[in-house]
Order: sequence, then structure tokens, then C-alpha cells
Amino acid sequence: MAQTGLFLGFVLGVVLLALTVFLTGRGWRHYSVTSVPTPTGGGSAGSGSGSDSRRWADDPTVLSLVFVLAALGFGAMAVLFVGGSAIPESVTNVAGPALVAGTLGVVVAYLFYGTYHAARGRGLARSQAALLGSWVLGLLFVVGVALRLVGLL
Repeated sequence: MAQTGLFLGFVLGVVLLALTVFLTGRGWRHYSVTSVPTPTGGGSAGSGSGSDSRRWADDPTVLSLVFVLAALGFGAMAVLFVGGSAIPESVTNVAGPALVAGTLGVVVAYLFYGTYHAARGRGLARSQAALLGSWVLGLLFVVGVALRLVGLL
């Protein structure tokens, strides 16, 4: 039973990887938005190692590779968490909280950066965009505390 689930997970992972490679190789990624905010201060856009890191961060292939590696990491942690008797209990005890912490970290980073990026795209300054991202995280924290007090968490 577990072997069937692992096999299906492997097949779906291969299909996801093939779809990612197919989509990143298409010509649609050459679309450019004209209203992207321009960076202010700190020298010219083409100077230093900042432009190299920006080029790597904007490359869809690199982003796809990071996503695949993160998905494999989460999958490995899940396998360690539910591994059974072949994996030592100390590893299983560490894998569960690490999986939860990693998931929460991804969700928090997604919410903050998504809000920040959307605010910057609408013309707000960096400090205002950071304020909006922090506000969203604070609101999420308040909702979590309220749910905990009501007894739903």
C-alpha cells in the first residue's frame, strides 16, 4: 500500500517537473510589464554583484529549480516523519516540527512578499509596502490568537 503511494507521488513529481520544464521553455516568459517600479538610490542598475543576483532571481529556470528542490526537501521531511520502524525515533521527532516550521515559514514569506510586491507594483514606497506586509502578518497573528481563544485551534 505504501509502495503504491510512493510510486504515485514519484510519477506525479515527474509529471510536475516535465510540465515546469515545458512551460519555462515557452516564449510567454518574454512578456514585460511596463509599470514596474524602478529601483531608487544605491548606484546604477548594472553595477556590482547586485545585478547578478537580480538576474538569477528573475530567471524562471532558477526559480523552477529552487521550487523543485524545496518540494523535494519537504517530501524528504514528510518521508522521515512517517518513515516507520526503519528510521530512528529521534529523527522522526525532529522531522515533524521541522516540517511544520518550514511550512509556516513559507506561508509567512509568501504573504509578506506577495503583499510587499503588490504594494510596490501599485506605486507605494518601500517603507509603505513593508508596512502593509507587516500589517497582513499582524492581522494573521490576531486571527490565530482569536481562534485559539475561541477554541478552534
